[in-house]
Amino acid sequence: MLTRLERSFFRVFPPKYRNRHWKKNLPIRRFQPSKIRGKVIICALSAYGYGMKTRGKVQLNLFFPPFCRILGQCGIATSCVTDFEGLRHELGISEGVPTVLINLINEIYDELDEYDIPEDLMRKASAVFNSHQTAGIIKDKRKANETLSGQGIMMPSLKLDEGKKIFSNARVGSGENVFVLEKNQEIDDGRYNAEFIDTRVPFENSVYYTCVRLVCIGTRTLQIYVRARDVEENNPSVHSKDTPKNPELLEYLYRNLVEPRLDQLHALGRCIGSALGPGFYGHDVLVDNESGHIFLCEAGFKFYDHTYCNRMMNVICDGSLQRTMLDQETYAGYAGSVFLAYCSEMGFL
Repeated sequence: MLTRLERSFFRVFPPKYRNRHWKKNLPIRRFQPSKIRGKVIICALSAYGYGMKTRGKVQLNLFFPPFCRILGQCGIATSCVTDFEGLRHELGISEGVPTVLINLINEIYDELDEYDIPEDLMRKASAVFNSHQTAGIIKDKRKANETLSGQGIMMPSLKLDEGKKIFSNARVGSGENVFVLEKNQEIDDGRYNAEFIDTRVPFENSVYYTCVRLVCIGTRTLQIYVRARDVEENNPSVHSKDTPKNPELLEYLYRNLVEPRLDQLHALGRCIGSALGPGFYGHDVLVDNESGHIFLCEAGFKFYDHTYCNRMMNVICDGSLQRTMLDQETYAGYAGSVFLAYCSEMGFL
């Protein structure tokens, strides 16, 4: 995690790559339309600008060129900024056309206040994707649970009933140590403690903890896939890097966890998007192996899951739609079309 000292240093002595945003603009400049109907401004407002990786949220040079190409073909111009001065300039020259902002914010590692856009600039934008307000909600797992479950979205209960196991995780962070506790065990109230949802699924000679990932833009779901982790690892927290490269397992889990619940999963994506507002999201969903009910585990910003897609590129059957969507260029172009459809539906562009 970046320290305050590091941030202060880079504010006073900006690294060369902070001012290289013009170079980052070069790959998308060729996609600018001759007649502009709207504009999208990509904002990297942290101390590091575009120079640092966004820690799994997006690979800038791979995702945005095909994304912006689709936007350009539909009359939507794009540009990149790294500070409020640049944002003010871009909004000024865009006056008269609807403008949407996309924040390249990491809800866990970035200083969220760096994305607290002044009110006078906010009024000039028709929408902000990945806002710092939304980041503040999804950064803290307990706050996210309280906020989203309060809006009718099914999440693991924070009420720790007798006889039910407890899933204990860090309130903030990714890939932190997790524990499954009994009610009579000592519980750290400073952690995120919620009802344990048993997602174990047997397959062949093994048993796996499972998770369904929804990748969404606002209320629209772009991609659904399954992840798994062998129970022998003694860790119910499931990530892309833990998922076995086993095509038969993936097909079995998709057929049993996703296909019977496609309508429910899309409906859940719509509900979460409505609650959180505009954004590029990755939602982790748990399927209870007894009741079959689905629960949102957590939500986070995500443009494209390159860890999962790179890992499974040569695993999922060649020629299938799922395999096609693993290719980042193909996926980013599709994301551009879904983004435009969502913005049109919401009246942003």
